[in-house]
Amino acid sequence: MAVAVLATAMLLACYSDTVYHHYYPTDLGGWDRAEVFEHNVSPVANGGYYVEEVGIRADASFPYRSVSLVIDQWIIHTQNKVPSDFKSDTVSIDIYDQQGQALGRGVNLRQYTYPFRSVKLQQGDSISLQIHHNMKNKSVSGIANVGLRVSFQYAE
Repeated sequence: MAVAVLATAMLLACYSDTVYHHYYPTDLGGWDRAEVFEHNVSPVANGGYYVEEVGIRADASFPYRSVSLVIDQWIIHTQNKVPSDFKSDTVSIDIYDQQGQALGRGVNLRQYTYPFRSVKLQQGDSISLQIHHNMKNKSVSGIANVGLRVSFQYAE
């Protein structure tokens, strides 16, 4: 009995609804607007709805209250294997509150996440996504990493 419970617990611990989770490093001294981070999510095993979440890791040298990002994505459908369903989002992630206190989690680097879209995918569909900053200055200091997480939400 104890072996069956342990085996079930191990199987559940290995299960994850995350199908993609990757961060790219940036130059803390300045992330240039022309530097675009491309994420290619492999074809999904199950059709359904997936939540997309952008992540930023920043240190105390970030000079603004928030960071503005442009996220362009293409859903690549199984049937024709060509990009379609282009969508572009502009998101703003608060780094500091109005009193200047850092938000997010962490000590030296703080983690900020922002769920920005739920997408419906069929079995075998994939995603190609690009992220760049949309700040007034060409280069922005204090951003250490930029990432994306895609997780299964629910089936149809």
